[in-house]
Amino acid sequence: MGLTEVAAGVFELRLPIPFEDGLVNVFLFKSGQEVDLLDCGMNSEDSLTAIHRALEQLGARRLRRLVVTHIHPDHYGAAGALAGEGLADLYMHRLEVPLVHPRYVELEHLVEEVRRYLLVHGVPEDEAEVLSNSQRALSQVVKPADPSVQLDGAELIEMGAHVLRVEWTPGHSPGHICLHEAAAGLLFAGDHILPDLSPNIGLHPQSTPDPLHDYLDGLRRMAALEPRLVLPAHGRPFTGVKQRVDALVSHHARRLDQVLEIVGREAKSGWQVALDLWGPRENLYEKRLALQEGLAHLQALAVEGRVTKLVMPGSARWRSS
Repeated sequence: MGLTEVAAGVFELRLPIPFEDGLVNVFLFKSGQEVDLLDCGMNSEDSLTAIHRALEQLGARRLRRLVVTHIHPDHYGAAGALAGEGLADLYMHRLEVPLVHPRYVELEHLVEEVRRYLLVHGVPEDEAEVLSNSQRALSQVVKPADPSVQLDGAELIEMGAHVLRVEWTPGHSPGHICLHEAAAGLLFAGDHILPDLSPNIGLHPQSTPDPLHDYLDGLRRMAALEPRLVLPAHGRPFTGVKQRVDALVSHHARRLDQVLEIVGREAKSGWQVALDLWGPRENLYEKRLALQEGLAHLQALAVEGRVTKLVMPGSARWRSS
């Protein structure tokens, strides 16, 4: 994939990934012979070759800093190949930092934690075993790196010749960030606002306690910035952020109503609700995402007082309030 200049001194590079639409967009910011990078794709030969070729094309003597929007494999996977001692400085939100080792390095504890979580939410034991182990494959395409800078949000970061403000937008991941440049009207949105898809918003052992409300709050804050151009991690750059945010908010409002209708007066597990909502799924990855997304909507309804959440050791159930 070639480089496309999307703003003055800002270049989009599309890298191959095996899910979503098959591509992730990363952004290179050029200033003289130094380049800064936003997100870095997976730790794969194809992806890294494309990044190094792009750096050569831009005449970069070195990659100065790498900022990652969040630690999902298609955004953080190649961090260990590009950042670290003698390489680029890595910037990431501090809530992403403690997620890395359990997810990609010391998997056993997280696999067991996820298995128990799946059982609590009604997944049959044999399926829970398979679904909890599906995480292992992702660790093969991630080479972790320790951050040089941990972000809270509201920082200003120089990226090439641009100065961008860090906007903390939890929901899709606890420490997801967007980068905003008010003067140029640019919003680098990561997975937070996509032009065609709704990102997965899931409740799971590593999520925030109420990810859907976090996500919707972040959407409204980003729309209020009124960027002229949104540069997402998947799909094409787009304008009209208010209309897109309105569409995403409406989508989740309809989904909440659907979930409320499914729950009814009889207590149901999250797994039952997810199956009723989306039907059976063959793909393991899709099954787990469907459960997590269903749980995020159930939790939001519980926070709003529209459903009741009943918990005991070994089980969580939901019914209409």
